[in-house]
Parts: sequence; C-alpha cells; structure tokens
Amino acid sequence: MKRLLTYILPLTLILSACGPQKNIVKARGEAKEQTLTTFYAKYDSQLPKFKQVQIKSKIHTDMNGKNLNANLRLYIKNQERIWANASILGITGARINITPSKVQGYSVLSKEYIDSNFDYFNDLLKVNFITYDRLQQLLLGQLFLIGTPQDYSLETTDDNQYILSYDKNAEIEKSPKKNQYIHNFYLDSNYRLRKVEVKDPTSQTNIEVTYDEWQKFNDQNFPSFVKISINGKQKDLIELDYTNFVFEENNPPFNIPSGYKEKKIN
Repeated sequence: MKRLLTYILPLTLILSACGPQKNIVKARGEAKEQTLTTFYAKYDSQLPKFKQVQIKSKIHTDMNGKNLNANLRLYIKNQERIWANASILGITGARINITPSKVQGYSVLSKEYIDSNFDYFNDLLKVNFITYDRLQQLLLGQLFLIGTPQDYSLETTDDNQYILSYDKNAEIEKSPKKNQYIHNFYLDSNYRLRKVEVKDPTSQTNIEVTYDEWQKFNDQNFPSFVKISINGKQKDLIELDYTNFVFEENNPPFNIPSGYKEKKIN
C-alpha cells in the first residue's frame, strides 16, 4: 500500500534539468501596507480563471524511507474533480480520482484500490483540515485558509513579502489543543503564494509547502515547483515539477479494475 500512496499523490519537484522552457515570471514592485480587505481583493484578482486544466508534471516522493520518481498527469475540473495518472516509462503505475465527496485510487503494482474520503489525505499530511477545495488550492499555489478570512493579520516585510498570520497562533502555542494549528502564509509583492508553514504543537509535526517559482500560461499564474515537507516522527517529502498546462476539456476515464483488493484506510 505504501507504493500506492507514493504513486497516486497529486502533489511535488523537478526530477531533471531537461524539459520544456518555462515562462518564469519574477515578482516586481514593492509590498505595500494595506487593509486586509484590499489585500484579499488584489490577491483574488491575480488568481487563474479556468474551467479545466490538464497539467503535465513530474513527481518525486521520499516517504517511509522509499524514493519514487515518476511522470504525473493531472486533470483538474475547477471545484469538481481532480484526476491523476502516475506512470514510469509510459506504463501506468497508479491512478486516482477525487471529487468533493470521495477519494478513489488504485495501484497496478499491488493490485489494491482505495475508496475513501478526505481522511486519506489528512492521514497522509498528518492534519485534519484537507477538503477538496483546500487540496485543489494546495496543488495550484492558492491560499488554503484554515480559519475564516478575517481570522488573519497582514504585515509587510523589508524584503517585499506579505505575511498572513493566523490570529490565534500565540494562543495555540501557549495552550495546544488537538486539531488546532499554528500557521502562516508568505506571498510575494505580486500576491503569489511562496510558502506556507503549518505546525501542530500537540504532535510536534511541522509542515512546509513552498512554491519556488511562478510561470504564466494563457496569461494566468501557476506555480512551477511545489514542495511539501512533513517533519514529525519521521520526515516525508513530496515534490512536483509542473512543465505544461493545457486548458481543454478532457474528462479522462476512471474505473477500478476488477479483481483488485480494497485497502481500508485507518
């Protein structure tokens, strides 16, 4: 089942220096003092507007002491469906299909399948707040707020970043409670997410998500690299390298092959 996890994760980094040329766009201008309402409005204005997107990518994982490199095809129908196919040398190793209510996937190698909900990803990331919307936002480098928009404070830094901090961070640090997280979001001067820090003080688990570079496709902003580091009782790593985006409807198929054994998620 561990192979299933690493194959079908729709998340992480660059595997090779070779590949198609990316239209990397660096941040310009200065981070300016502003109200939280103005900040959210400007942030929303730079978000990509799409009905569906196909993403060609590469994935690298280092989980449970096992490394995996594979090609990953992602199809996202905005707010409705995430489909992913992991392959090595053109041969499908695993496939996953995610809707707002269900997570399904199967591994060709182990002949196992899962039919679960978002407990699957919450268990994987050692959190309890992953929903369909937050997973899609995480994959696309968008704010996946854990609290309400007004539960955060905004500050600017000397190196032209915006920091969005959860107002209850100090309270949680002082009196840790289960399923409460210290967390901060870091954005560049063009309102693009660069880093997310999440800490669970009850389990001493730290999660860091970074978006090192941003690129434009169809004049829309998308991350180039996504890196997820999970540091707790063990260290896990997921890295994605997004190499191409196509904005055409595809509706790829998903069917669990007959004869596969269901793997229950604890």
